Amino acid sequence: MAKPKLVINIEKLEELRGGQPWGVFAKQLGVDGSTLSRVRHGHSQPGPEFIAAAVTNFPVRMEDLVLVVAA
Repeated sequence: MAKPKLVINIEKLEELRGGQPWGVFAKQLGVDGSTLSRVRHGHSQPGPEFIAAAVTNFPVRMEDLVLVVAA
């Protein structure tokens, strides 16, 4: 049986970004631009620091930002 994994809800991430450049959004999140890119493209799972930065710096609930999917 495959282990579940966390992925970012891309629609919610886009909503939070509000059309600004990804680099600016990464700074507002408090994460490195390359980290945001890897998470956004599904190359990395969002870690606790990424999730905490998002819910601390933006009006979003963790359960709206992160999805649990079968690997």
